[in-house]
Amino acid sequence: MTDSTGIMQHAYYAVPDRNHGYSVDDQARALIACLAHARFTGRQHAPAAAYTYMAFLRHAMNPDGSFHNFLSFDLRWLDDRGSEDAQGRVLWALGYAFRFGLDDGLIAAASEMFESALPFTRTLRSPRSWSFALFGMYHRLRAAEDGLTLALVHDLAQCLLMQLEAATTADWRWFEPSLTYCNAKLPAALLLAYELTGEPRYRAGGLEALNWLMTVVFNDRGQLRLVGQNGWYPRGGRKAPFDEQCVDAQGTVEASLIAYRITREEVWRDRAYAAFAWFTGDNVHNVSLIDPVTWGCADGITATGLNRNMGAESIVCYLLSYLDLVAAGLLELGGRRTMNTP
Repeated sequence: MTDSTGIMQHAYYAVPDRNHGYSVDDQARALIACLAHARFTGRQHAPAAAYTYMAFLRHAMNPDGSFHNFLSFDLRWLDDRGSEDAQGRVLWALGYAFRFGLDDGLIAAASEMFESALPFTRTLRSPRSWSFALFGMYHRLRAAEDGLTLALVHDLAQCLLMQLEAATTADWRWFEPSLTYCNAKLPAALLLAYELTGEPRYRAGGLEALNWLMTVVFNDRGQLRLVGQNGWYPRGGRKAPFDEQCVDAQGTVEASLIAYRITREEVWRDRAYAAFAWFTGDNVHNVSLIDPVTWGCADGITATGLNRNMGAESIVCYLLSYLDLVAAGLLELGGRRTMNTP
């Protein structure tokens, strides 16, 4: 899926689909996965692909610190500025690259781009964009102290907490009046803010919302049944059963592992394993999303089976889920569970 420009956005079955070009969202996630794999395989230097993804992000950056998102295969920008989600995801990737970039030149580029992009983050109004940005700030601050970034962590975490408090009712403990995509990222970001600041309200709010989300996305057999994109789940309405998306499974793995790290409660470890198992066959259709020939990942679960296209988001989200479990010490490279239990 990766050529000299970046990772292509979509695939026609297992064939990269040039008709749809590239997105900044995918380069950001791919950069994180690439550097994470390099860490766990003991590489001394960043892989060439990491430079390809970083070069794309650099090319996508506007003078005001915002980013384009969509680039055609013939290298024409298709927007003047990408979505708020794209802005947040780039900051996530830059923070990660600053912390784990391996090579001095890559780290320096990530640091300077992060600093240039950070002020624009104050213009964001979407809870998801705040959450993606908080992930980037978390990694930036784990690598080096920075008072301005830490102050923005407090600001964005307060915004999330206010959203949660304003929207919560007795039977709806969530940040918004509907559950849509990347849901687990929101409480996970609050938990990261707690780790950085020690503010107990961020911990309490994050765990409360995440616990409630788990009652929605896991059935009574402990199997992951994500909110479907064909209608989502509005408060007072019905949860759409399809299509289930890989990005939501990845977010569930990730958030569960953060909660496990903070609480050391085994239930979170088990939820992380169960969410990862969604990719490998423990899902409503009992079918693996992973292609054993290409190691690509299907684009999701539909009412009739798999969406057999294998785009960048799905492939990278599977890899991120796997690598997050490795980082937590719960999987070995190769896929075997460890005995790392509380």
